[in-house]
Amino acid sequence: MAAEGVELMRAVVINGEWAPRRELSPEEVAGRWARDATAAWREPTWTLDEREVPRLAGPYDVLVRSKAVGICGSDVHLYETDDEGYVLLPYRVRLPLVPGHEIAGEVVEVGAEVRSVRPGDPVAVQTLHYCGRCGACRSGLPGHCVDAEDRGFTIDGGMAEFVLSRESNVRSLAAVRERYSERDTYEIGALCEPASVAYVGLFLRGGGFRPGGVATVHGCGPIGLASVSLLRAAGAAKVMAFDTQPARCELAERVGADAAYDVNKLRGDGMRPSDVVLEQTSGEGADVCVEAAGAAAAVLPEIERSISVGGKVVLLGSESGAVPMQTMAYMLRGARVYGSIGNIGGLDPVIALHAAGRIDLRPIVTARFDLAAATDAVRQASLRQDAKILVMPDRGSI
Repeated sequence: MAAEGVELMRAVVINGEWAPRRELSPEEVAGRWARDATAAWREPTWTLDEREVPRLAGPYDVLVRSKAVGICGSDVHLYETDDEGYVLLPYRVRLPLVPGHEIAGEVVEVGAEVRSVRPGDPVAVQTLHYCGRCGACRSGLPGHCVDAEDRGFTIDGGMAEFVLSRESNVRSLAAVRERYSERDTYEIGALCEPASVAYVGLFLRGGGFRPGGVATVHGCGPIGLASVSLLRAAGAAKVMAFDTQPARCELAERVGADAAYDVNKLRGDGMRPSDVVLEQTSGEGADVCVEAAGAAAAVLPEIERSISVGGKVVLLGSESGAVPMQTMAYMLRGARVYGSIGNIGGLDPVIALHAAGRIDLRPIVTARFDLAAATDAVRQASLRQDAKILVMPDRGSI
């Protein structure tokens, strides 16, 4: 029972058993968190619980009513376990917490010094709270901050009725609302998080490409599909996509791929993705190759056979294991490989691109669940048949 004057909200809460199986730093042990969750957290549980509605704690705080929250592959990795019961997510994690880092909602209350948004505004919530002190932050790469707090992983996320953020992590969706309905605005806001991950990898870390180039995207989950759409918007002459799910291949063509290929069907026909790329480019290969499948062991050999001279490889998929590389393939072609993670610097551009109608990722939403069914949502996501599943904490209002 809540104390008098305390307002409660429904929230999904992940808990787990703290059982370090590798040596952790004194800081990790003292704080009961791990830079690599696979080393410490086992037997995760997802439950619907009651928590206190967060209150403004400072003049720059913003209280948001969650409207749409995407389920990411990283959320699935906090649901699935290995043979010893340990979670599969190799990220920094502190439990218990509310998951959800692809968040859009309506501003409910703002601190005294907040200027960029006001109550009633639709917003997207950026997840990373970087420290500003570490070498990565000081060198202009805050997305790689070593001491960041990450919403949905180390601090409470959006799978609750309300979420508290600071103003610097909130972005208005007012321009999107001018083009789309209220429900579409919030769904687009949630989709902007994976889209901004793709944007950062392609354009901020990878440096973009010359319009008229050829691009391949391996893996047609949300980040891969966003990559397809962004590559098309940026002027790629040809975009080829590859996935093992026919339904995802269809979605890739809906959001901008010239052609999308079922990898299993190709194999049945005695072909490889790299064969298709070389055939479609008269042997020259692709100028930009995106690994978004999280299956680099299978994808990199295809890229190594089909990357163009001077081509770029952008790594966006989450692959926790060691992967062999044929380094000579990159050397002979003068190819460059870029690793990227996070979305710092990408949220504003993808919001603007949606508002302008240059990209439209609405087709990738394949299922929606109420907050009470969030565990069912993550279970369905673990089947890896959908593109993007959304949890709608306030579904009845939009």
